[in-house]
Amino acid sequence: MAEYLASIFGTEKDKVNCSFYFKIGACRHGDRCSRLHNKPTFSQTIALLNIYRNPQNTAQSADGISKLHVHRNKQHSVSDVEMQEHYDEFFEEVFAEMEEKYGEVEEMNVCDNLGDHLVGNVYVKFRREEDAEKAVINLNNRWFNGQPIHAELSPVTDFREACCRQYEMGECTRGGFCNFMHLKPISRELRRELYGRYHSMVRGVTFPSHA
Repeated sequence: MAEYLASIFGTEKDKVNCSFYFKIGACRHGDRCSRLHNKPTFSQTIALLNIYRNPQNTAQSADGISKLHVHRNKQHSVSDVEMQEHYDEFFEEVFAEMEEKYGEVEEMNVCDNLGDHLVGNVYVKFRREEDAEKAVINLNNRWFNGQPIHAELSPVTDFREACCRQYEMGECTRGGFCNFMHLKPISRELRRELYGRYHSMVRGVTFPSHA
């Protein structure tokens, strides 16, 4: 029996543990979920919840409805090239901060979903579990872009399992409210720079400490 339970742990057949939380570190039901969300006590991966703000998504989200008319013209004037530059700057800043303060980053991903449980989530996978633990402890006393950072250890270790394959092929019909990760890509140039041989030398901007 124990062997069977171990074999179905975190899968759709597991009636006790939430498969969505196990795969993507988040669940649309949140605390109301009927299955358990087993938060890890150690992990290489941390999640920075709702930290990235995509201006192009503002008009599509519930929070952005009141701002839609005020910023309509401004939003429409922002080109895809400018949005990519804005996103690349954010990604580089966070990536460099993680490496300089806490340790070598193996992989970092940012969700472009609109659902409350995934919107703006940033997942950082460190090479060492102790670096991830140190990052979570420190970051929960920090602020970024005027908001407190909420960091936690995440069960996600394989982002291929967490991602929406239809989105990667441009075929997801659920849009931003898909329950699997829609990962926003960085430019090829930045990817080469950050994940290259000398990526640890990239300079970042320090997050302000909580006063």
